[in-house]
Amino acid sequence: MGHEELEAFRNRFNEINESKDPVRTNRLSILMTDMEQTYNIPNFYSAAFNYHNPQVIKLYRQVSYARFFEGVK
Repeated sequence: MGHEELEAFRNRFNEINESKDPVRTNRLSILMTDMEQTYNIPNFYSAAFNYHNPQVIKLYRQVSYARFFEGVK
């Protein structure tokens, strides 16, 4: 997976982040799934994965934290 692919995910995130909820949160969840499949992001914390893929996990966390779940604080 090259830098261009990660940049495409980053651009997609920025575009989605401009949307309104609930569509925004749904699209962010789909983006996370796409990243999980593309980069084989493990379901549970993996220090090794995070160490070898710092930019991927950084963007993945940004996407995750940007989601909004009604009623959850």
